[in-house]
Formats: sequence, structure tokens, C-alpha cells
Amino acid sequence: MERIKLIARLLSAMLIAMIRRAFRRIFRGPIVSTWSWSVEMTVVAARAFIEASSQNGDRTERRSLEAGFNPKLPKPLRGLISVSPDCVGGIDGEWHERGGLLRDQATILYLHGGAYISGSPATHRRFVAQLVWATHTRAFVAAYRIAPAHPFPAAVDDAVAVYLGLLDEGIGPEGIVVAGDSAGGGLAAALLLRLRDEGRKLPAAAILYSPYTDLEHSGTSIARNRQTDYLPLGESRTNTEYLGSADPRDPYASPMYGDFTGIPPMLILAGGKEMILDDSIRLAEAARRTGAEVELIVEDDMFHVWPALLPHHPATARTLARSTEFIMERVPGD
Repeated sequence: MERIKLIARLLSAMLIAMIRRAFRRIFRGPIVSTWSWSVEMTVVAARAFIEASSQNGDRTERRSLEAGFNPKLPKPLRGLISVSPDCVGGIDGEWHERGGLLRDQATILYLHGGAYISGSPATHRRFVAQLVWATHTRAFVAAYRIAPAHPFPAAVDDAVAVYLGLLDEGIGPEGIVVAGDSAGGGLAAALLLRLRDEGRKLPAAAILYSPYTDLEHSGTSIARNRQTDYLPLGESRTNTEYLGSADPRDPYASPMYGDFTGIPPMLILAGGKEMILDDSIRLAEAARRTGAEVELIVEDDMFHVWPALLPHHPATARTLARSTEFIMERVPGD
């Protein structure tokens, strides 16, 4: 009963927010001139959901809802992608694998977003399945530990454990691409730094979607893009829920402060209207300063992690196409 009440409250909050935005749009036009009704309503609904499920900073209800979340794949992907639970390197997660005649070109280690305090393989199932289909790969989505029960550096420790687990299963580092969105994107960058520092064999490449690389929240894009994104950052404040007492400028927490010497090529994709756009820009700048090969693509009118929320948008198609090309360029084919 409590779960039903929670869902009803969240749906009500989303509906009210969408109605209010609809009236605003009718009389004043879209927030972003290129946004269709569906794009604008997606942003509004996402913001309302996050705010209503995280009242007064308490995300217990949201985590409870996510714990029972077990969605089916969209009909077009059923039968094309199989999803199966597994444990790699002692970390639970799920495999996404293509059916059909094509052999896998690469294995993606995917790290989900959620600010290190929410999210799971289930919340990202649709996007990862779409990514796997588009890129002709397979992916393991890790259920790394999240805060507040497991603060920094638990997520980094788990990412390392999964990566080493893939190597133990006989997958060569040259066939692995590390990828992630938001916190998972930042975690992917931190994983590269940690592996390099420990003298481990590095993966072939990394793909970061709207990476969260500044846990101090110092970027000016937070205020500049507040009206065109759904993140609940509000007044800029450090993510102490994950950090605890750790230094927010520790490169394993905020990778934009890292030295990327010797790090494999990175593809960074960011939205020009997202609040943490500066996280992507400053990460790319830091990596280039230390000689890393980085490609930064900014979709001018997109918000945070748009490919996961707009599966049929042209910007998502471009993102998946470039992700496919990047993997084919970096991972030897069969």
C-alpha cells in the first residue's frame, strides 16, 4: 500500500508540473527554441520526479522505489538483447548480450549514474540495451555500492574489482571499453586513474556520457543552465553524502583534478543545456593538458544524459553512431 501511495504521489507531482509547463509554453513558447513538446515535457517530468522522491534531501523513498524496479526491455529490443544477472569480480550486475549472427567486437564495462547515491543496472537497462545493439557489443552493468551506506571510495573499489574480474574471466584489456553516464561517467574516469596508478593493464578506451567529475559543484554552468535541466543541485553544495569527510578534489572522486598521463583515449559527450556541462569541459581540458587523447562532443540543445531519456531523438542517434565509430576505431574487430 505504501508503495502504491508513493507512486501515486510521484505521478501526481509529475502531472502537475507538466500541466504548469504546458500553460507556460502555450503563452511564452518553449524554454529552448528547438525543443519539441515531448523534449520539454521529458525534462519537466524528470525534474518533478527527482524533487518529489527526494524531499528535504531524503532519498530513502527513491531508493526504495528503485530497489523494486525491474523493467522489461522495449518491445523492439526484446529478442535482440538478452539480459541476465551475474557476478563479476565479486560485484553483482547484469549482462546485456546481442543475439543474431554478429560476433561481439568489444565488451563494455558500464557504470550507471545516480550521483553515487541512487541508480542501478535496472534503472539503466533500456539505455544500455540500446547502446549494446547500436555498437555491436556486449556489456556488463555493475551494481556498485552507493552512499550513504557505502561512501567514497566504495564505488571506485567496486569498479576496480569488476574490471579485474573481467580480466580474470579471460577478456583481454584491449577488448574492454569502460563507459558510464553522470556519476558513472565520472567513476569510469576515476577507474582509469586508479588502474594506471596501480600499474594495471588499461582498457582500450572510455566513453563518458555527461560525466559528473566535480563533486564540489563549482562549475558556473550549474547556475547558467538551471532552467534547462532536471538535476536537483539547487544551490551549489559539495556532495558530502558520497564523499563523507574526503577531499572533494581527490581525483578518484572528482577526476577533473587528475593527471591523465598514459590514460587510453576518451570520448566525452555532453549536453549544452545541462547543469554540469563544465564538468565535461574541464575534464577534457585537464586530460589534454597531460597528453591524453580526448574527443569532446557537445550537443548544444541537450540536457543531462539525454540519450537515456530520449531514445528516439536525432541527438541520441548521433551519440550512438559516434559511440559505435569510436569503439570500432579503438577495439580490434574479429
